[in-house]
Amino acid sequence: MHMKRNIYIFLALSVVGFGIGLAFGKSTELNLCLISEPTCINNLTWIGNALFYGSGALALVFLILLFVPRAFPAWKKFAIWFVPLAALLFAIYPEPGSGDLFSPYPEQIFRWVSAFYILASVFIIALSSLRQPRHE
Repeated sequence: MHMKRNIYIFLALSVVGFGIGLAFGKSTELNLCLISEPTCINNLTWIGNALFYGSGALALVFLILLFVPRAFPAWKKFAIWFVPLAALLFAIYPEPGSGDLFSPYPEQIFRWVSAFYILASVFIIALSSLRQPRHE
């Protein structure tokens, strides 16, 4: 039950991050910058998109883990290295030139990394769930 409580906490935190990301992504509509300075708007949008896609992916995975909590230890081994690397990529990814496959926009990178994270997590959770006997 201790593990399930942790999953609920992580789910709640990721939903909060998702909400903050949504708000920051809509910074122009919500007038979050006191001055309509492009730097402030661009930075808030960048942070918002990273939080929106990253936290959304985390929330989805934690929701799945609520139904398969015995897969949490195996998934955690993957998430411990993937999440910080993805956050680092999100933080340092440069502004692209053209938006094609060789220089995609940051929002595309956020989507691709988040989609890969969800696919890899679902695969690890399913594999771990099938390998471990039920103790319930």
